[in-house]
Amino acid sequence: MKTWNLLWLALAFAGVAQAAQPVVAPADTRLYHREHQTLLPGSGSSWGFITLDPSRPYLYLARRENGLSVFDVAKQRPLRTLDDSVGANGVVLVPELDRLLVLNTDGSLGVVQLSTLKPLKRIAVTQSNLNSAVYEPKTGQVIIVSGRRADRSTLFVFDPKEERITAAHELAVKKIDPLLLKGDGSFFLPMRDEGTLARLSSSSFKVLDRWQYPECQRPSALAQDEQRGRLFVACRGERPLLLVLDRDSGALQARLPISRDVNALAYDPEARRLLIASGVDANLSVIAQLDADHYQPLGTVSTQPMAYNMAFDPQSRRVYLAAMDFTQPAASPEEPKPDPLFHANTFSILTLAP
Repeated sequence: MKTWNLLWLALAFAGVAQAAQPVVAPADTRLYHREHQTLLPGSGSSWGFITLDPSRPYLYLARRENGLSVFDVAKQRPLRTLDDSVGANGVVLVPELDRLLVLNTDGSLGVVQLSTLKPLKRIAVTQSNLNSAVYEPKTGQVIIVSGRRADRSTLFVFDPKEERITAAHELAVKKIDPLLLKGDGSFFLPMRDEGTLARLSSSSFKVLDRWQYPECQRPSALAQDEQRGRLFVACRGERPLLLVLDRDSGALQARLPISRDVNALAYDPEARRLLIASGVDANLSVIAQLDADHYQPLGTVSTQPMAYNMAFDPQSRRVYLAAMDFTQPAASPEEPKPDPLFHANTFSILTLAP
């Protein structure tokens, strides 16, 4: 009798304990949703990079013919377009010196006071466009990447204190996609057309590592997980892939198929997810990181055609994309690959929220 009573009590307590456990809601299988889409005026036919200010809710939109637009992501409205910013192709922030540098399609570098967004000067650097740049805090210099050339590209070194170009390093590379700082005084450099990924010293610009992978035809966008020592490489080509590499040795740890012509890649350290934007496929791929070397595709979220440049906010985990409506003319013998015709006043900022 005592045995049955004890068994009944044990079962009763187990039932109470089970009932007291919190109910876990199922994960939202939408992954991300379109929270906002805001139109901006303008008749330009192209745009460059978009960059989020880490200290305030400002998104910098390098809109080339339309200049550098500043967009308030909290209020979802444009704040202003900077004076003397026609040709803006990208920006880089130097917060320690209260500077924002604008890379222009005419080869000049605009210097702007970051706190007030007041343009200060425009410095001639080269005869053709500047593509992207990074601020390297260990050396206190800005490394600027030239745009596509016939068979060579240049890395310009800019001293933001003295506001002058101090060096230029010419490389036998047709196209250099945005650099990625490793954080140890070196940076990763993707050579898209050469099928090579290199690591260079930020001070001497000596090539420290050079890696090639047969399945990675055209290495492009980069991101990294610093905590687990992993480098992520988006590879363009007939079989687009995401490569997961050891940041130090370059050893290939994992590979996954991804969308086409990826131009932007981000790693979300809080959710341990990779976010991959494709303007060709008009989607955002979401991949879960199970551990350092194992990954699981979760799905793709629809975006908009031509939404190829992306800014990611690690605090809110929101994704910002830019796109325009366009007409794609039919191919002809005279124009086998005609450029799209973009529609005026359709430039939009898409905000995706998790």
